[in-house]
Amino acid sequence: MGKRIVRKLIYLLAVWIGISVLSFILANIAPTSPAEAYARRIAKAPSEEVIRKYNEAFGFDRSIPEQYVQWLSRAIHLDFGKSYATKKPVVQALLSVAPPTFFLAGLSAILILIFAIPLGILAAQKEGGWIDRIVTVFSFLSVSIPGYFLGLLILMILGIRLRAIPIIGHGNLASTLCASFVLAFPMIGSLSRVLRSLLLENQYSSYVLYARARGVSPSQIMIWHMLRNAAPPCIILFGQNLGYLLAGTAIVENIFTMPGVGKIVLEAALNRDFPMINCYLVLMALCFAVFNMAAEHVGTLLNPKLTRESKS
Repeated sequence: MGKRIVRKLIYLLAVWIGISVLSFILANIAPTSPAEAYARRIAKAPSEEVIRKYNEAFGFDRSIPEQYVQWLSRAIHLDFGKSYATKKPVVQALLSVAPPTFFLAGLSAILILIFAIPLGILAAQKEGGWIDRIVTVFSFLSVSIPGYFLGLLILMILGIRLRAIPIIGHGNLASTLCASFVLAFPMIGSLSRVLRSLLLENQYSSYVLYARARGVSPSQIMIWHMLRNAAPPCIILFGQNLGYLLAGTAIVENIFTMPGVGKIVLEAALNRDFPMINCYLVLMALCFAVFNMAAEHVGTLLNPKLTRESKS
């Protein structure tokens, strides 16, 4: 177990460094240089002399490896520089708007569990029936409909036609629930479908047949035997998609005009605020890696067989 955790931590560090290198290189090969982007925040048409001074002031006149080492030495201490737009540290700017984003992602995760687990169980119990067909169609639609389209559709129906939620501005709990549902919609279908498949695979297992022979009720067999053994892969899938929930807030927050990390990051991308973009990419990659590692660790604790299979 100790060696496995060490390997995961090394993997986490490698992912973090790889993403930081990639984001740093992309910022330096962009058509608009960081110095020019910063200068344009002050003057619409900065002269070459002004851009050159900013290059020297921020160290952009050095080679890319030297710039990266300098940037990495600061990033280790969570110093990702200051935003070109607000002139404030980007970490402080992101943390100030992080609570609404985490609340939105957390509410979406709860909705996923509330809807996906019952749908998967019902589809497995009613295999081949109309409930199973409805869940199958729903799962295909959930992964086929783009999130921005679903969000705009909900805004058009509930916001414009029914006037149940505000179109502009973060108004009430109903708009937050709608945004959370848009964010959770793809994962509800995929997780329910995976759970259904795993439950059907386990229904003829030896421990299930033995429990039926002992007269155990179908509900107890489903909860204490079939669902318990289907849980580890579902937990891994759920944990791996938590990062996608956080990343998806960038689209949902802008559709529903909600405050949060995604909204200011999209504004940073439009304004070429490179320190903000780099910080967001690095921290988001770290969240992805941590969620994946935690989900896999919990899955192997619930089912040690997964650890043996990964070694073989």
